[in-house]
Amino acid sequence: MENKNLFSIISLVCGLLGIILTFTPAAIAGLIIAIMGLAFVSFARKKEGRNGMNKAGFVLSLIAVILWIIVIVILGVVAGVMIGAAGGLAG
Repeated sequence: MENKNLFSIISLVCGLLGIILTFTPAAIAGLIIAIMGLAFVSFARKKEGRNGMNKAGFVLSLIAVILWIIVIVILGVVAGVMIGAAGGLAG
């Protein structure tokens, strides 16, 4: 039995895993998986045409990448505040 939507399903799963892993200590793996999801969307559009599943995979993978960037920026701001507060206490 051949699955015509294989790349779409893989992109969808990668997008979901990317979102979930973004909020764990394995966040870098979430980014890598989300980028792989975007690549699979490209394969899916070439092989399977445009359908709802590869659109959903694209959206979820893109959300995962954007969330990852937001989380990293927030962590950077928090780290900067913590370093600044520690420097203020020492001086």
